[in-house]
Amino acid sequence: MSTAGNRIAAIAELGLWVTAAALIASAAGMRLPAGILAYSTPTPAAVAVPSGSPGATATSTPTPSPTPSPSAAPTLSPLVSEFQAYLARKGFQFQATGTGTQSAVGTNLSMDVTLSGSMSYRAGDESDSTNMTSQGKTIADDTVYAGSYAYERSNGGPWIRKPRKASDDNAESGVFFSPSRLFVDAGVETKDGAALHRLEVADPDALGAELDAIGIVSNAHVTLTFWTKDDGTPVVFRVEGTWDEPVDGVQAHVTTAQEFVLTKLSGVTITPPKNPWQWIADDTDGIAFGAPSNWSKSDVNKSISGTTYLGPTGEIVCVNGDAGSETLAQAVDGAIAGFADPAEDRTATTVGGEPATHFGVHRSKQKDYASVAVVLHGERGYEFLVFGAKGQDAATDAMAAQILATLEFTS
Repeated sequence: MSTAGNRIAAIAELGLWVTAAALIASAAGMRLPAGILAYSTPTPAAVAVPSGSPGATATSTPTPSPTPSPSAAPTLSPLVSEFQAYLARKGFQFQATGTGTQSAVGTNLSMDVTLSGSMSYRAGDESDSTNMTSQGKTIADDTVYAGSYAYERSNGGPWIRKPRKASDDNAESGVFFSPSRLFVDAGVETKDGAALHRLEVADPDALGAELDAIGIVSNAHVTLTFWTKDDGTPVVFRVEGTWDEPVDGVQAHVTTAQEFVLTKLSGVTITPPKNPWQWIADDTDGIAFGAPSNWSKSDVNKSISGTTYLGPTGEIVCVNGDAGSETLAQAVDGAIAGFADPAEDRTATTVGGEPATHFGVHRSKQKDYASVAVVLHGERGYEFLVFGAKGQDAATDAMAAQILATLEFTS
């Protein structure tokens, strides 16, 4: 790692890209389901009267206890059937606005998040916009699941298109909106000024197990409540509970409460964003990240063991190696020593959920600007660089921040 700066300093003018963006750790939100049971009241068991008490028989023979009457089997509420039928409609769709809270606790991690946003759903496709606020800082996340792809962006940055996976958040909607899920009809109550039927999930343990099976969270204990009209039409739903999941690289216990008001039940459209960035998975370097769709891998820096992706608008270079016993500070010092010009604006940040350091270098010989981020992941050290034209420091750093905000370590 200490020789990485030497390698990069030897590169002639390249182009653009790479710095690190400070990220708020954001616990993944849950979403929604369907059904209802109205349980019959069990018939009370008869009580034996002890001998010698008032009302006891005059015989010395003990009176045997009567055989208890069996409890009646639960019966399906007609409202549940109507609610299930509504969710089973072909082209089931809705729009909703929501609010909520989440907290996450783990080793050296304690955070509280308030949530607000909206979501749209139509026959398996979905779009979500969520504002997450923690310690006075807000991050806006947007996601669209359409067809075979998932599209994601953070804080108004570029949309990134990824292959859609079964473990995407959208899989939760399939669990929550299952037309076969059973609910308990808890009666009518006033909700948001209207008299609505309260439907509570009948088997929270089964619901938690299904959420665990998606692969995003584990040890889920979640309750789900729907409020519906007399004909089973959903109006409001609420999710509360706990689960475990990685948050900013730390295994955490998450507590959540989220409520959504359905504002539209027809005419919903889910449209993929235009001109999204591509998702690059580089197995050699063990990283994945978003980049403009017209960028491609190049061997231009292969001789110095640098992985390069470039296009008409810029270029990102990654150099990595065994970090040994180096600390992050030592790795940064080694990277800086590789440049002939001084480092500027050395600041702490994060890359891929790991602590990192960013600095800039105005290279006098090449007459350009290098935006550099150094991070340790496991036993390896990574140096990410982007080279911008002289005088374009802010633009170079901004574009670089957009890329590194998407970066994930895959090994």
